[in-house]
Amino acid sequence: MKGAAIYFSGTGNTKYVVELLVKEFQEKNIQCEMIDILKEKGVSKEYDFYVLASAIHVEVFPDIFVRWIKENLPSVDNKRCIIVSTQASYIGYGGRQINKLLSNKGYDVMITRSIPMPNNYYLSKFFKETPKDRKKEMKEEAVLEVKNIVDKFLKDEGYIEKQSALLTAVSKAAYKVSLKHFHKWPKKSLKVDYNRCTKCKRCVNECPTNNITFGDEIEFSNKCISCFRCVQKCPANAFLYKNKHFNQM
Repeated sequence: MKGAAIYFSGTGNTKYVVELLVKEFQEKNIQCEMIDILKEKGVSKEYDFYVLASAIHVEVFPDIFVRWIKENLPSVDNKRCIIVSTQASYIGYGGRQINKLLSNKGYDVMITRSIPMPNNYYLSKFFKETPKDRKKEMKEEAVLEVKNIVDKFLKDEGYIEKQSALLTAVSKAAYKVSLKHFHKWPKKSLKVDYNRCTKCKRCVNECPTNNITFGDEIEFSNKCISCFRCVQKCPANAFLYKNKHFNQM
């Protein structure tokens, strides 16, 4: 068999889990290729199985991931599929959100799982950084969960995580409202410490929505999705929120 692991990752949690999945398949002599939706515009329909993985934003998969699936994932004839989400929350899950979409494209969704990972979004008293010890535990738990996913998949066993239609609908509505805030918050709330900034332009080059430009200074547009890649991956930790530097994850 040969599979494709298609993913969207903001600061690296989802990429870490996908790497674990690929490694687990490879250890069982099954090829599985990683496909980053920010780098690839499409995917072949000749794979034997597909993994779809993304971070959760406001309890659902972000539009950037769902839109890629709609526009770039080919229709197939009953190909098996795994859906994985990574999230700091234990409440929401985006699997139900795309199950019907995948079914209409000819995919047999066998497994849907959410894997808790360290929180990368901490801006207020409601969103706290994950404690160091817990971060280590979550990474170890992710390894075990991935082994379980691959084992059940290869045994052709269903492993579906349930979510109510009501919770999905509420979460999707909340996400749409939140997006309006996400689009504008960097322009309103982020500043740059130019004594630290090296003008490497990593934030510009890695922003998934091309929301950042750099002339004499960094400027933000209104396309942010709050993935936090810019602030968490800045090699100089030059971004400021409420005049403080981030404790980068």
